[in-house]
Amino acid sequence: MAGVNRAPRLFDLDPRIQRLLTLDTFKGDASSTDFIEEISAGLIEQTKEYSGKAMDVKSFIRTFENVFDKLAELRIQVQEQCEDLENACYKAETQHRKNVNDLAGSFDNVYRSYDTLESRVNEVGKTAIRIGEQLETLDRQRSRTSESRDILDYFMDFENGGSARLDDLRFNAGEEGQLKAAVILRRVNAIIKEVDMDSKTRGTIEKVCEEFERDMLEDFNRAVHDGDPRAMEHSAKVLFEFNGGTSCIQTYVNQHEFFISNRRMIEMSQIDILADYQQDISDPFISPPEVDTSLVKLYDEVRITARREAEIIIAVFPNPVIVMQVFLQRVFAQSIQNLVEQLLEQGENISHLAFLRTLASTHAETVRLVENLKSFCDNEMKLASSKDSSPNWNSSQSLSASIDRCMEDLFVPYTEGDRYMKREQQALYEIFGSIISSFLRTMQLRKKTTTKGQSKLTRALNQIANSTSSYNLAPAGSAGSNISSQRDSFDTTVLNGNSSVESSISSNKNNDGGGMGLIPMDQILKMLQVHAESVTRGVELTDPQERPQRISALFELLMDFIGSKYLDIAMDTLHEEIDTRAEPELRSFAVVKTVKDIIHLLQEHFEICILPLIAASTAVHRQTVARKNEFMTELESKANSLLQKEVDAITNWLSSSLSKQKRNDFRPKEEEVFMTLTTQPCTQCVDFVKRVQAAVSNAFTGKNRESILTEIGSVFHSILLEHFKKFYVSPAGGLLVTKDIAKYQEIFSSFGIPALNDRFEMLRQLGNIFVVKPEILPSILSKDFLARIDPKALHPYLRMREDFKSAKIDHLLGMTDNPTRPSAMTSDGSRSQRLSMYVSDHNVMKQMMNSHSKADFLAAFNM
Repeated sequence: MAGVNRAPRLFDLDPRIQRLLTLDTFKGDASSTDFIEEISAGLIEQTKEYSGKAMDVKSFIRTFENVFDKLAELRIQVQEQCEDLENACYKAETQHRKNVNDLAGSFDNVYRSYDTLESRVNEVGKTAIRIGEQLETLDRQRSRTSESRDILDYFMDFENGGSARLDDLRFNAGEEGQLKAAVILRRVNAIIKEVDMDSKTRGTIEKVCEEFERDMLEDFNRAVHDGDPRAMEHSAKVLFEFNGGTSCIQTYVNQHEFFISNRRMIEMSQIDILADYQQDISDPFISPPEVDTSLVKLYDEVRITARREAEIIIAVFPNPVIVMQVFLQRVFAQSIQNLVEQLLEQGENISHLAFLRTLASTHAETVRLVENLKSFCDNEMKLASSKDSSPNWNSSQSLSASIDRCMEDLFVPYTEGDRYMKREQQALYEIFGSIISSFLRTMQLRKKTTTKGQSKLTRALNQIANSTSSYNLAPAGSAGSNISSQRDSFDTTVLNGNSSVESSISSNKNNDGGGMGLIPMDQILKMLQVHAESVTRGVELTDPQERPQRISALFELLMDFIGSKYLDIAMDTLHEEIDTRAEPELRSFAVVKTVKDIIHLLQEHFEICILPLIAASTAVHRQTVARKNEFMTELESKANSLLQKEVDAITNWLSSSLSKQKRNDFRPKEEEVFMTLTTQPCTQCVDFVKRVQAAVSNAFTGKNRESILTEIGSVFHSILLEHFKKFYVSPAGGLLVTKDIAKYQEIFSSFGIPALNDRFEMLRQLGNIFVVKPEILPSILSKDFLARIDPKALHPYLRMREDFKSAKIDHLLGMTDNPTRPSAMTSDGSRSQRLSMYVSDHNVMKQMMNSHSKADFLAAFNM
């Protein structure tokens, strides 16, 4: 503390306080309050000792002044230490930075040294590799030279007419000697094929090769007979070295028990395989029988044999994949192909359908066999590959490809190109033609003159006659009873999914459209069922790339038969036969119902069976859907046209029946009124409408039924409105008018259609104007429907009353020719208000209010 000027002190600090004035006191969490209290504690105790005296303030002041001085000295000391530490730190940091820079340079030198060393090591390694390759090449050359020298020595022995060295190698050097002899003979044999030499030497070498191969094959056969896998393996290995093992493989396969069994050959050649299924397999309406049992037995034996032989082949032969390929190729080419050809030949002798069913079931069963063989062989070869590092074990894919080729070669004669599709279409032509042929013959008998429809009918018959063979269709209830057991679930899905179609089919089974000879709906279901089976075969037998186009072609054929050869002809024929001047036979409703049900079933069939199979091809999907929609639109258009003509014929017949009304029917004698219930035209019309109602109700439900009956009722209502303006009505005849109208209202009310109820209620009220007295007419005309009609529209009916002029009804009702004269019927303001309110809500009455001419009046009743 030389630099600190100490002030003169009158006394020294207490030792206890001096101990507090050190740097150790202020380390850590020091408190200034505690520090001051400790300094003051001694002064306070001194004050207590002299309690009798006044407190000595100066002692406090002097003590704290000295403490402050001491603290100032400590602060200066701390500052000096900090400065020293900072200087030392700066120097150390500077030195550290310098050391780091020096080390970085050293590391760079080390890195460069390592890079140089690595480059030299790489160069040495490359040199070593080149040297190794050269040494390997030299070793191979030396080995080939040595082998060539040995071959030349053996060849010279053959030149000299002997083979003692080779015989010693074969018979006295053990297994290794035989392997070496096989290699030598293979190479010598290759030399004589490329080099010209005398026939004696060539003959000697060939003789030795033949003897060697014969001896090794005898050893192999002996080992097979004795069941010695070790000896079989050695012989096979030697023969593989000698000639690739071809003779060994052929010997093993040719002598295999699977191929030389006389029992199997006898069974395949003498037994009629399909005899038990001949009736079922040719009946399109019976589910196709299961796969032939002889084929199933053969395939099961193939699976068992392949598993057993794979273990032997893997244990014996150096390249088991090649041996398995040869074995399985022989199995397919001999055993399987013979049986498949025999099955298909017998199926073709029965019918086209029998052939196709046999082909599809055989193909499906063979696919399952192929998948089993590929899976098993792949697993076995992979397992063998894990035990042997030979590159020949990595050929399981080639084995799978070989099995696929065997499968393809087996069925390509039947499925290549359009062969299968032509047979499939031919079978469908035969079956569909057999179903609709009776209908076409019925239509042909109905034709009396040559028309456009006749040419279409003739063309359809000719097409079917050219393609249909004799098919004995099972009657309904026999073969048809087995429909639900068909392999494809199409019919079950449709019927269970739509109860309305099921009920309509049930109700139409015995309905032939009034003598039209329509095909029963269960037969249509059978057609769809047969087509679904055909589609299933198409999926099985066609290439996936071509499948959408093939399935679309099959669906096109179905539409052609159902549309062009059936429904089109039925509707065209009936459309031509409808005579709008004669009493209608009401057959169109049953025909249109059949069309509607078939369209619905065909749509269901398309969505379930066809659509999922053509979705893979956008172009085919678009074309098929467009063609299907066009087909259904054409059928619906023809059905609507047929219905319209039938409705026109019905209304014309009703109009014709009313035209038979006699002039004086509504002017009878009074005694005749109570004896007559209705006039004869009314009775005829009501009876005919009842038949119409029954026919429509049997064919349609819901909105369709309501629409047709509403059309007929509306037109007939308009006819009646005109009809009652043509006959004078006496007071007694008014009762007959109301009786006729009541009958009309009764039959049309039974339809349960509100719109018709309103029309015929208005007609009933209109009929009342013929029976009431003239003075009551204003009251009648001011109520209900009549109150909503302009009196001028009622004038044609009122003037047909016999008392119209005598009772001056026109004056009574204010029906004068003066247009400015207010009508008595509209003098009441409240009635006019009700009239305007009703007209705003009822368009028919509004039209009537605005119509005065005959044409306008009739139009007001036509909805």
